[in-house]
Amino acid sequence: MKISEVCSELDVDGLRGDIVTNRAAKALTAFEGRSEVTVDDIRRVITLCLRHRLRKDPLESIDSGYKVEKAFSRVFGLETESTDNSVVAANSVR
Repeated sequence: MKISEVCSELDVDGLRGDIVTNRAAKALTAFEGRSEVTVDDIRRVITLCLRHRLRKDPLESIDSGYKVEKAFSRVFGLETESTDNSVVAANSVR
């Protein structure tokens, strides 16, 4: 369900992006000898599966891989964790 949400946020056409990401995460899981897909598995394959499926804007300078990673972090709730960790790291340096 969340993979579809990432695809929707990125305005990916059709369902192939969802299907390919799902299958790639399952394949990675099986390759590593596990039976259950984790969020980390999805994170590792989603950029490879969706980067080339984004609509290109010739005036946009943001890398499409970065856009996929940001959308993934937002949808899966990982954005706040990295922000919290950087604040903690910055405070511990002082």
